[in-house]
Amino acid sequence: MEKFKAAGRCIYDDGQGDHNGPFTNEHIIPFGLLPKGIDWYLPEASCANCQDVTKRFEGSCLEGTYEILRAHLDLKTRRKKKRKLPSKSIIKKADGSLKITEKPKLELPRAWLGFRWPSPGLLRGQPKAETNFDGELVLRMPVGELDKHVQDGEGMRLGSVRILDHAKMLAKIAHTYAYGKCGHEKFEPMLLDLILGRNEFAPYLVGGDPRGHPGPQPGVLHDIYPMTIGVHDTKYLSVVIRLFAFLDTPSYVIIVGKQLKDLDFPPASPGTHTIS
Repeated sequence: MEKFKAAGRCIYDDGQGDHNGPFTNEHIIPFGLLPKGIDWYLPEASCANCQDVTKRFEGSCLEGTYEILRAHLDLKTRRKKKRKLPSKSIIKKADGSLKITEKPKLELPRAWLGFRWPSPGLLRGQPKAETNFDGELVLRMPVGELDKHVQDGEGMRLGSVRILDHAKMLAKIAHTYAYGKCGHEKFEPMLLDLILGRNEFAPYLVGGDPRGHPGPQPGVLHDIYPMTIGVHDTKYLSVVIRLFAFLDTPSYVIIVGKQLKDLDFPPASPGTHTIS
C-alpha cells in the first residue's frame, strides 16, 4: 500500500474548536473494511475530539450496514468476540408475521447495501444547502444467495443504512486520502463541516460518478483514486471511491476542495489504486 508521511496535526483542523494533540493515526479506508495483512493510514493525523466524531458514523456503517458482509469476507475487527456471537435473522413471512431467530453471522446472507446517487450537486448547479439525496437504494449479493434463506413471498432484513452516515464515511475517506496524497497546501478543504457534523449538506459534495457505471472489477475489494474536475473557471480536487468493487457496486465522486495548485495525476480510471 502507498505510504504517507505523518501529518503531525489534526487534518480536520480549520481553526474552529480544540484540535490539540496527541494525534492518532487516521485510516484512509476504515480499519474494519480492510483485509487482514493490510493497514493503510495517515500517521499522526487526528485529534481525540475528531476521532470521537468520526468513529460514530463509521461505526454506524461498519456494524449496521456491513457487519455480516465483513464477517463473510473475514475483514479486520477489533471486536473478535462480538463477531463470534450470533446475529438476529428477521424474516417477514407471506402472511405478514415476523420470524425472528438468531444465527451465526456466516449463516446469514452476504449482502451489500448502498446507494445509486446523481453526481454531486456542485457539478449540477444545485443549491449548496441541499440535505435530501435523490437516487435509489442498491442491493448487491451473489446470485441465489437470498434463495437459501427465504421462500417465495417472504422478505428478509439484510441490514440498516443511514444515508447521512454513509455520505460522511465517504467524505472522511476522500478527505484523508486527498490530504495524504496531495498535502494540505494544495487544496482548500470543503468537507470539514460535513465530516464534523456542523452541517448536513452532503448531496452538494458527495454523489455518484457522472461518467456512469465503471463496470465489473473482479477480485477488487476497494478502488480509490484522485481526479481533477473543472467547473467553469474553478478546478476541484475530487476522489472517486468504490467499496466492495467485486460485487459490481456503484462508484462515488466526492468533491474534496478547490485546488490551489496544479496536480499531476495519471488519467482518472478505475484500477488506479486498488485493495484486493
